[in-house]
Amino acid sequence: MSVQPHLGRAGTSPPAGTARPVVGPGALQTWALRHSVGLALLATATVHLLWLSRRLGADEGGFAMVARTWDAGGRYLYGPQWVDRPPGLIAVFALADRLGPFGVRLVATVVATTLVAAVAWAAEAVGGRSAARWSAWCGFALASSALLAAQQLNGELVAAGCVAVSLGALLRSLLVSRRPLHTATLGALAGASAGLAVLAKQDFVDAVAFAVVLMAAGLATRRRRLTYRPARARLAAAGYVVGLGVTAVATLLWTRRHGGPGALLFATVGFRAQASAVIARWSWAAPLHRLRTLVLLSVLSGLLMLLVQLAWSGRHRLLRVEPLPTALAVAVLVELAGVAAGGNYWAHYLLALVPTVALAAGLGAVRRTGRAAWTRGLVVVAVVATAVASPAAAWHASHVTDRAWVTGRWLAAAAQPRDSVVVPFTHANVIGTSGLLPAYPYAWSLPLRTLDPRLRLLTRTLDSPTAPTWVVRWDAPHTWGLDPHDTVDRALERHYRPVATVCGHVVWLHDGVYRRLPAARACGNSRRGVNQSGSSARVAGGGDPSAGSLTSRDASGSIARASARNGIRSASAQRSTRSQPRRGRWLPSCCSSRLR
Repeated sequence: MSVQPHLGRAGTSPPAGTARPVVGPGALQTWALRHSVGLALLATATVHLLWLSRRLGADEGGFAMVARTWDAGGRYLYGPQWVDRPPGLIAVFALADRLGPFGVRLVATVVATTLVAAVAWAAEAVGGRSAARWSAWCGFALASSALLAAQQLNGELVAAGCVAVSLGALLRSLLVSRRPLHTATLGALAGASAGLAVLAKQDFVDAVAFAVVLMAAGLATRRRRLTYRPARARLAAAGYVVGLGVTAVATLLWTRRHGGPGALLFATVGFRAQASAVIARWSWAAPLHRLRTLVLLSVLSGLLMLLVQLAWSGRHRLLRVEPLPTALAVAVLVELAGVAAGGNYWAHYLLALVPTVALAAGLGAVRRTGRAAWTRGLVVVAVVATAVASPAAAWHASHVTDRAWVTGRWLAAAAQPRDSVVVPFTHANVIGTSGLLPAYPYAWSLPLRTLDPRLRLLTRTLDSPTAPTWVVRWDAPHTWGLDPHDTVDRALERHYRPVATVCGHVVWLHDGVYRRLPAARACGNSRRGVNQSGSSARVAGGGDPSAGSLTSRDASGSIARASARNGIRSASAQRSTRSQPRRGRWLPSCCSSRLR
């Protein structure tokens, strides 16, 4: 097929000597190869944008809630809230909050795309454009995989992006740069990015380990000093230390207004030791189940197969202690130690391996050995797995009711601006979606089980004059063996009344507080409009206006069961029973107004 560069009348031949550019499979392949890295970046952004939504995961919504209130003042590291994460991650969520309702997922898209660009940048410094292409597509496959929960903005994704930038800047500083100022600047960028990785997730010290091993091994023998020149390495190391130091000083200055360095040290290091003991004392059934799932997901995503193949094909270079393979191997070991030390084995832990595996895959794919074909094949398998699984998962997620989102939006519609809420013991994203003030500092289960295991602070919070306006009973009362004596139930019965059941979860409103309650949106099968708790109730006439709107039989049942268990029948339990609407006043759930 030919394309004529000059258009004329029909039947007119092009001028003599004019070349006819051919557009065919070969030209298309050449164009695709030339723009392969750009296509990988476009694919990464596209897949992530398929997940663009205001419905956030438990950690995403919780971190967004912490970022929204971290300057409100309070006794904890982040004002009224406590979370075992360093401030860099919360700062990222604070930035995302300024970008509007879709800011969290937009930032996740930018971070993942930056990660892919950075690993290609790093691979190009060592293996040229061909290595950059393979690293970029491997980065796309892993940093966009729904199997690794890469669509969510979390500490692992942000820290992995920072690690990728650090690796790329350091390699270009040592191997590409020819000007002293450029070398020092790239070294400073590498050090600052390594520090930011730790500020996003405290166990991401792999970039620092990579830098130390790379420069030490590179300067170990005279032969390797021809590649890792001592003068250039000193400049890069000086810049690295400066960049790392700037992030450390900035963090210390920030802590002066947020509880001091001790509070940060406990949240990021000391707490983890206590939490590990709590996990060890509890049943290992759930963590071991998640560990098995983690291994399965690593296989399905292609990550584990790539890791094993790269280790096997590079074993001889590791035995010779070659600088770059050795530095990558040490970084991977540090990352695997972080995954193991996490204890809970969530899928997104594996994102820590993305920068090093993508870089190693790009370099391994262009080696002149028979093993390079295996590397290229596994990268293609990983790309296909992500290209199929991630869009399918995004489509499925968009058609499934998110109970935390529905419950949070119901609270937002029912509450007034200064209302506060507690959701024991999990699902911080319900608080984040509601936009209400958190009244209890521990919005995640592990901090609660570690720092308030007998729920004394929670009970005092419910009994206090500044008690929360709303309480959402998300988890069962005795989850993780908590509250064996039903102290939380007793506090609820003393001061609260159940006013609704939203998506199967009882919502309590403080006595003496009245709100106009909307109808609960249906949960479960959205096409048929079936509410998990039955239909919503409306009662005309006087009485308690909040109890009269949307009181569910499930709510009174929970009160009756708690009262029977405790051998008491409180006034609030009697009131909740009296407020049950007559059977003729129930409305079908199809008539309920939908929260948007």
